[in-house]
Amino acid sequence: MKYPNVQPFGTLVVSAPGTTILLSANCGPLQGGATGTRSNPPLPGSALRGIVLQAASPGNVGNVYLLPRGNTALGNPDQIIAVIPPNSIVPVPYGVLLDDGILPENFCLDADTGGNTVYGYGIF
Repeated sequence: MKYPNVQPFGTLVVSAPGTTILLSANCGPLQGGATGTRSNPPLPGSALRGIVLQAASPGNVGNVYLLPRGNTALGNPDQIIAVIPPNSIVPVPYGVLLDDGILPENFCLDADTGGNTVYGYGIF
């Protein structure tokens, strides 16, 4: 593991509204195998104690949304966990009482417009 306390998410680009990208898209082997098969059952990735996301790209227009996997901002507004306005940083609260942690493969990003870029990291 390159960074023992932090998992960089890398560059996450929402290509079009309603076309979500998983937080784990760039996590490599730490993303687990949430989409397993019958012969290869799903395995959870590495649990994180918290996440920080930033929409700092100058080309961002409109908001980016953090949602549970399988949801979109337009189709499931009641499932939005966090709204990340352009040029802002949003920490998702965490703490030592979070027993199970946050599995990045269970969360995705959606946006108001295509091409919005988000950077961030998870904390082990």
